[in-house]
Amino acid sequence: MPETPHSSPSEQPEQPPSVGGMSYGARTLVSLPTPQIRETRTRPQELVAYHSQEDCLLNLSGDYSYLSTGYYISQDLESGRSLIHPTCAEVMDAYVMPLFLEKAKRAGLPISDYYISNGYFEPPVIVDTINPFMSRHSVVLKAAAQERIAKSLTRNFTYAISCQDLPHRARVGHFHAVLGWSTTPKFRELAQAVWRVFGLPLAKVRVIACDDGRLLLSGLQPLPFARLTEREQLFVQKMVTWRT
Repeated sequence: MPETPHSSPSEQPEQPPSVGGMSYGARTLVSLPTPQIRETRTRPQELVAYHSQEDCLLNLSGDYSYLSTGYYISQDLESGRSLIHPTCAEVMDAYVMPLFLEKAKRAGLPISDYYISNGYFEPPVIVDTINPFMSRHSVVLKAAAQERIAKSLTRNFTYAISCQDLPHRARVGHFHAVLGWSTTPKFRELAQAVWRVFGLPLAKVRVIACDDGRLLLSGLQPLPFARLTEREQLFVQKMVTWRT
């Protein structure tokens, strides 16, 4: 493993002011080359950075699932009165499907029609679980599979499910949203919307690609930092200052 390069004091980036009452006087803020980020920043606790454009801290663990380490990092920073993204409330709004869809709808973002059911749904449809024990989804195209999938995703009709209508000849796809940006130009407007509305620094975004060219937001999923491509890590490197 190559050694981390050292720079002279004059080459060190200027430290940002305190954020949310948290002082940075005892911490060093440095920019590391992308290979060093991949090699040294592997634990979620290390993936906290300062974003000067938003004047806030970013939890870049990427997986903010309820009760995960990433979730507790945001909770801990919030309890210290730091300005942080995502907050625990932002995590719930992004990962709980009915909350996500309603928030997207109220923000004017493009989504498909949706409803909540205890078991019955009408294909073609995307079905997502709504329960604290699992996070799964299924794209159901044929009515013959309806009862079997409903029984599985509702845990024998115990929990509700969220159902999004799938337009005729539409396809389901995904892209990475990284601080409001995507490596694919056609997804950048939606990536910016995800960052603006939901406050997730990193997310795997599910979209419905309609036959007429429209893109509909369909869901947000965890995107661990380690799964970012080299180009995506380079973008993060340009946007943040790491804490050490």
